[in-house]
Amino acid sequence: MSPFSMGLGSMRFYSEDLTHVPNIKDPALYNAFKDLMAVSWSELPDSVVSDVKNVLSKNTDDKAGKEAVENVFRAAEAIEEFGGILVSLKLEFDDSIGLSGEDVKPLPDHIKNALCTTFDRYSTYLNSFGPDENYLRKKVETELGAKMIHLKMRCSGLGAEWGKVTVLGTSGLAGSYVEQRA
Repeated sequence: MSPFSMGLGSMRFYSEDLTHVPNIKDPALYNAFKDLMAVSWSELPDSVVSDVKNVLSKNTDDKAGKEAVENVFRAAEAIEEFGGILVSLKLEFDDSIGLSGEDVKPLPDHIKNALCTTFDRYSTYLNSFGPDENYLRKKVETELGAKMIHLKMRCSGLGAEWGKVTVLGTSGLAGSYVEQRA
């Protein structure tokens, strides 16, 4: 008998109880949900946006599934906008200190304030997800984590709270911290 088996012929799957996606019964809503979770939220493809809007405009008996897709879609749009702000802030750093850091100097107050506000909004948004929305929290961390770490790498003297930017946000195959640094 395998050391990983439990009971008579049943197998235990390690990620079984970690993150549950919502139970969406309507196939069109489920496909829209999968499409949203699969694409990068840095720039949502127009085809996915139109498909999701089309599916959400239809009547369905699956109210919980529709609400879940609406929540994911709202989060995707918010992350797309917030991600743009993070990229703009990083470009502001690059303009200020140069791409290779040849003109390093203390950060101006307006950039320090922008960093504090950015971190506060990031933390507040992540903490706003309930225990039944862990799948959505992980997606948000994945989408924003690398951008937040890029900002963190550009600055010195940031507060200890920046240590809370999770590595989970950069722990995918295509977004590992090591790969981003390379």
